[in-house]
Amino acid sequence: MEQGNAKVLVVEDDDGNRLLVRRVLEEVGYIVIEATDGPTALGALVTHAPDVVVLDLGLPGLDGLSVLSEIRRASVVPVLLLTARSGEHERVEGLDAGADDYMVKPYSVNELSARVRALLRRSQPEPPVQHIHVGEVELDLAANAATVDGKQVDLTPKEFGLLRFLAVQAPETFSREALLHHVWGSTSDWQDPATVTEHIRRVRTKLAAAGASTDVIVTVRGFGYRIAQT
Repeated sequence: MEQGNAKVLVVEDDDGNRLLVRRVLEEVGYIVIEATDGPTALGALVTHAPDVVVLDLGLPGLDGLSVLSEIRRASVVPVLLLTARSGEHERVEGLDAGADDYMVKPYSVNELSARVRALLRRSQPEPPVQHIHVGEVELDLAANAATVDGKQVDLTPKEFGLLRFLAVQAPETFSREALLHHVWGSTSDWQDPATVTEHIRRVRTKLAAAGASTDVIVTVRGFGYRIAQT
């Protein structure tokens, strides 16, 4: 998300503090929505769908923690708490209620902007991985294809699925029974775990024939298999 497109809901009943926060955030390009109390904030959560909420704890009527609890019932939007209380109990209470971060008043406006930016960055999903490299082997996850130094490897769908699963889950080790479950959707009650052993042998043989100089799939004696660490 571009910073200029990000919407920040500022929930603060003090006019001076709210105006200050608004100016700081608008100067760096955020769209700011204001609310002076809990009910207005909860309404803005629905109508504006903000990307971050800056929430003062000391609200009149419905206090900040109650507002936070209601926000968490409906949304996973990142919430930065503002509090005049410096005690550990209040901070822990806010974090336990679902806040992602907090600042104690008085605070630096530059730090406030930086913390909002950090919350936005953390809330954005990582772009999906399209290619995984293990030594000379490259997996194209979108095309379900494997190459060794650019040379196509003729893997069956199940062989590629096995290699893909281990590569995506690296460096975790999986038993044959676990691989039956994750890759075949089966169990040892219905399918011989030797099926996994044979498919791993075939993958290793095909990769070696294509020029891979080391085993991409490592046998962890007594545990199972994992992808080689590079």
